[in-house]
Amino acid sequence: MGNIKDIPLISSEIGGLWDSYMSDSMLVCMLKYFLNQVKDTEISEILQKTSDLTTQHIQELTTIFNEEKLPVPNGYTDSDVKIDAPRLFTDGFYLHYLAFMSRVSMHNYTLTLNHIARSDIRAFFTTRIYESIDLYNKSADLRLSKGIFIRAPRVEVTKEVQYVKSQSFFFDWFGEKRPMIASEITYIFGGIFTNIVGRAILTGFGQVSKEKKNSEYYFEGKDIASTQISELTSMLTKEGIPIPSSSDSFVNDSTVSPFSEKLMLNHSILLSLSGISSLGMAIAGSMRSDLQTKYMKYVAEDMEFSKDGVNILIDNGWLEQPPQAVKHENLVWV
Repeated sequence: MGNIKDIPLISSEIGGLWDSYMSDSMLVCMLKYFLNQVKDTEISEILQKTSDLTTQHIQELTTIFNEEKLPVPNGYTDSDVKIDAPRLFTDGFYLHYLAFMSRVSMHNYTLTLNHIARSDIRAFFTTRIYESIDLYNKSADLRLSKGIFIRAPRVEVTKEVQYVKSQSFFFDWFGEKRPMIASEITYIFGGIFTNIVGRAILTGFGQVSKEKKNSEYYFEGKDIASTQISELTSMLTKEGIPIPSSSDSFVNDSTVSPFSEKLMLNHSILLSLSGISSLGMAIAGSMRSDLQTKYMKYVAEDMEFSKDGVNILIDNGWLEQPPQAVKHENLVWV
């Protein structure tokens, strides 16, 4: 059997590796700042472990790019973070942020793995999935022990097997809506949690940004997140379902930016894109038509928000281009 590394990488492998490098280099910058500010020793330990693993990922990815004679992405570096900037977020936020990022990583790494052929690249992403699971579990245990875990609602469910008797189970546009099924409640909770974390990040970014246009963009995203939280919680309230909440606002009063505008804008778009991905699953997993309609509205809002952010990045030369297929006609001298 020949050397597996003699097999050229396919598009899904190149794209997955590039995406991983960009997200990991961003996460390292965030974690460096968090580690310099965190006060709780238990939270510091999980932040440090995550930072060490993420730094290791970047080293492994750099080796793969070099071996494959592919350009190593610029990504994000020490120039994109000021670790000595005043404290912007609370310790509780760090744990929720880790939970959020581990969920995003589990989802993205699994999607990538589904399209990987080479065994060494499959092994890389398989390990990343298990690490993300471990990080989520550790952050969950720590949030539970500190009493800050934002729980999904507890509800009473039917005690016997039932079958759908009418199309109105799915398409009751004007009549009384049936009670939500457990998975629909779960997707609503997921949307609320994602927006709670996203709102905190965007509030912090808007507060410290020195570019008026950018600050307005971050606060626009904060307002979108707040509106979606309000609408989703209202849907639960109307169903008599307990509302998940947090007593921590997560953001302090510093106005000194720990991060570059390039990083903050790209992170804002990452939040929006991860939200769109989650909404896609919510649309597929929700059977009530009013929920599907609501989620499709949110997808349109998030896509418009992402597009506006991309335009700002392009105008400033901050949007690094992903690997692109060669157009062979352009290689020919005319």
